[in-house]
Amino acid sequence: MKANLVFFLFLFDLEIRHVFTDFYSSIETLTQLSQNELKLVSALRRFIVTQEKQEEDVDKFLKQFLRSTEGTVSEKGIDNPIDAFHLLRRWVEDWQKCFDIVICPDCDMNGPHIDFNLTRGIVEKRIGGWPQKTDLDAAVSAIFRLWNFYQFDLHKFLHGKIFEFETEPFTPADVIYIANKAEEFNNMYNSIQFLETLLDELKKGKFPNSHVTPTTLSRIIAAAYNRYDMPGKSVEILKECTKAEPGNKRLHNDYDYFKTRAASISKLENVTAFDKAEAEDNMTRDYENLCRGSLKSPKELSRLFCYYKATDDPFYFVKTELANLQPRIFLFHDIISDDEIVFLRNISEKQLSRSTTMTKQGMIGSEDRISHTAWLSDLDFLELKKLTLRVKLITGLETEFRTRYSNTEEYQILNYGVGGMYKPHVDPLSDRSIFPGECRGSGDRIATIMFYLSHVMYGGATVFPNIKTRIPVQKGSAAFWYNLELNGEIDQRMLHAGCPVLVGSKWVSNKWIRERGQMFKRPCGLKKKSKERRL
Repeated sequence: MKANLVFFLFLFDLEIRHVFTDFYSSIETLTQLSQNELKLVSALRRFIVTQEKQEEDVDKFLKQFLRSTEGTVSEKGIDNPIDAFHLLRRWVEDWQKCFDIVICPDCDMNGPHIDFNLTRGIVEKRIGGWPQKTDLDAAVSAIFRLWNFYQFDLHKFLHGKIFEFETEPFTPADVIYIANKAEEFNNMYNSIQFLETLLDELKKGKFPNSHVTPTTLSRIIAAAYNRYDMPGKSVEILKECTKAEPGNKRLHNDYDYFKTRAASISKLENVTAFDKAEAEDNMTRDYENLCRGSLKSPKELSRLFCYYKATDDPFYFVKTELANLQPRIFLFHDIISDDEIVFLRNISEKQLSRSTTMTKQGMIGSEDRISHTAWLSDLDFLELKKLTLRVKLITGLETEFRTRYSNTEEYQILNYGVGGMYKPHVDPLSDRSIFPGECRGSGDRIATIMFYLSHVMYGGATVFPNIKTRIPVQKGSAAFWYNLELNGEIDQRMLHAGCPVLVGSKWVSNKWIRERGQMFKRPCGLKKKSKERRL
């Protein structure tokens, strides 16, 4: 009987291990990981208790890891890069090590072993796979991206603080791991910055229980500079250490080696590496600045205003904010209710899959777009039909959804991941072969309305770099703009992007309105460069 059960568990394991989901690209999937981790902790606790009652030896790592989960593992949502890193590192490294210890080919698969393996299999099937090393690498990349974009205090960040937000801090070992990853990614600047910040904190005594000493870390930093052909900096870093520890032979050997190597490399070459990193950083500075805050001048801001917009329904007025004058971008406030938001998010959660972008190889997942997507049809839900009618009232455009020659596309629901973003792009689709079936023959995306379905504490704004416009995430509001000029050409001024999400879970819903049906709703301009005069 026991042999049959073990064989069943083996088959069950084979069945679920072919499933793969990337978890980092959706905060919702990370939250599901967090909620299911408690089941693994309970199973590990049962295993240890049972083994100890039976006077069996328990591996020290299992006990230490179980103690480390106390106070850190909970059902709370994962809404920031620090918690995401800790969570993914546990799943990718620590839990895998637990399984390797408990479930091994030479082990006697008794009751506790079977229970632990069964729990693991159930959890893995429930979450649709298992986090991979690529998820953890992506979380580390997100940390670098967010720091580059938002320039938060790195000293505070190591202690779990992002502006006013606070969570579990990093350990020195975590920081060294992150810095090593930066080096793997050929990100010299970030690797050095993280290590030097950690060194400052160690010298201040901010990590009192650390097994990493300032001298050990100084040697790591010096070695990193040397690998980047900057041995002169390596000498500077180790100079004070050698005076403080005259008997440390390894330290002095490193110091002598770096001095010899520095003599053979000119100062100009030493500086060039950092200058190159700074030059590359300048290439994206304008985009990053817009994500941090508005770039409009006081004069431009003074021309923007709010008002109540009339609709075809004489009793329905919309709270409207003019976000940009030319081309016009509008922000409609309190346009979707909390109940509708809950409905959209609940219905789409089970349908979420990795967002894709158009490439020469077709529609594939890309680091240009870090999110999960679901599509909901107006024909399937009465609530969506009502929302689409509201869009018609607000915009004055035809929005009826049909199975052929539709005026609009289905609702696209998005949940962003760790540092989730969408790089600058325009919404019209140049390749008509990828048009959804119901929209073939309906023309291109004449307009976009984007509903914000959540609050975000920091980051996540929608920005238009070419016109210096920034729209922060505001739950219940919707942004609206035209993608095509009055002559039918793509309006390149409407290039826009989703800024990286720093703290929070960003949910949005897009509704794209097609050219079909808008002939008398938005007539062509009389001149090639006619300006938009209406909504």
